[in-house]
Amino acid sequence: MLVNNWIVWASAWQDLGVAPPAVSPYFSPASVLGLDQFCQVLGRQVDFGRIGADSAGQYPLLLIGAVDVLSGRFRTFSSRRDRITAGTVLASAAIPNLFRAVRLEDGTYWDGLFSQNPPVRELLDAEPDELWVIQINPQQQDTEPTTLAEIANRRNELAGNLSLYQELAFIEKIDQLLETGMLRRGGKYKQVAVRVIELPWSSLPRATAASKLNRDPVFIQNLMTHGEQQAGEFLAALAFERAWADSDAGAAMELFAEDPDLVSAPRSPGRAATGVRGRCGNSCRNS
Repeated sequence: MLVNNWIVWASAWQDLGVAPPAVSPYFSPASVLGLDQFCQVLGRQVDFGRIGADSAGQYPLLLIGAVDVLSGRFRTFSSRRDRITAGTVLASAAIPNLFRAVRLEDGTYWDGLFSQNPPVRELLDAEPDELWVIQINPQQQDTEPTTLAEIANRRNELAGNLSLYQELAFIEKIDQLLETGMLRRGGKYKQVAVRVIELPWSSLPRATAASKLNRDPVFIQNLMTHGEQQAGEFLAALAFERAWADSDAGAAMELFAEDPDLVSAPRSPGRAATGVRGRCGNSCRNS
């Protein structure tokens, strides 16, 4: 508990530009101990040897992003062409100022940070009809950040969303090209609906950029509870959308709150979308 509190405190001060004395992970035994503990947790929770192909010879698709420290190339590990191990997961979690780089057979890796992270566009290889994105960093803020802490938090949020928006913009562009006929339907690509579940940190107590390192059980339980609430609202919004599309007035009316606020916003240029604010829509938006 003391170590966790010190890490959160040190991270908060670092965000404010008043960093305590920093120690390279290559000169700190704690970095090695941290990776070892992480590996043990993975070993207890995941039996990587049991991950096998189905009757059609297909493996469950899992994409993990990392970057080769030496070559500078971003690497996406795919379970359909790579053997996913605990080392692969550790490579994606090797935050440079906390852990040493993880050496695998084909390279030396750090966490992918903001470079094609997460690798959403490669999910198109699975030919999905929809992609559900759980967006950890909020897109919008209600007030202008003015204090050093608020500015640091907002910078962290914007940086974290940068690569995600680039990945989603690629998928949106493919959808537009298919819709306008510039890409042939029935080819390599098809239109994919992207649904984003936002998790507004502003509604969570003690949720700041520094809290992303917080392992306090009470804080983590609050995150889980909040995530379950957001998931429930998302599924309710999805049920409303399907009822609306099927012209099922009875099913749609059952999902309305007592005092709903209906809004409509463009999903992309030339494509309209309807949304509902109230009990069934404040955490779901379509792209």
